Amino acid sequence: MNIKEVAQRTGVSIDNLRYYERIGLIPPIKRTESGIRDYDERAIHWVELVLKFKKAGASLEFIKEYLNLANDGESTKEDRRAILFEIKNNIAEQMQELQKCFDMINYKIENYDDLCDPVTTEIIGEWKSSENKDK
Repeated sequence: MNIKEVAQRTGVSIDNLRYYERIGLIPPIKRTESGIRDYDERAIHWVELVLKFKKAGASLEFIKEYLNLANDGESTKEDRRAILFEIKNNIAEQMQELQKCFDMINYKIENYDDLCDPVTTEIIGEWKSSENKDK
């Protein structure tokens, strides 16, 4: 698969795909005889892994560390597992924060007519009143 097809499939720009390869974020991509990048499913897997790690909040350096460990083979298995647990814990924290936001929005929706609307009306009234005093 050429770089344009991979960009379309993954949503990663061609420039970013080249950059990821240049800095070692993904393994070197095989080339055709004419020098065109030829991504196989393994390479696409790495691109998708990078995207997931980034979405989870992992830095590029952290992702590179994981890739370097993976390239070092079986002896780094526990180190890679530790990185995965760290990412998993980060995601869990993000999910907890999002759940709190979700719960607060749900509360406001469920109680809008009785609680939120009167408070909003009161605040706007006070704001308009102080605005008129300033004139």
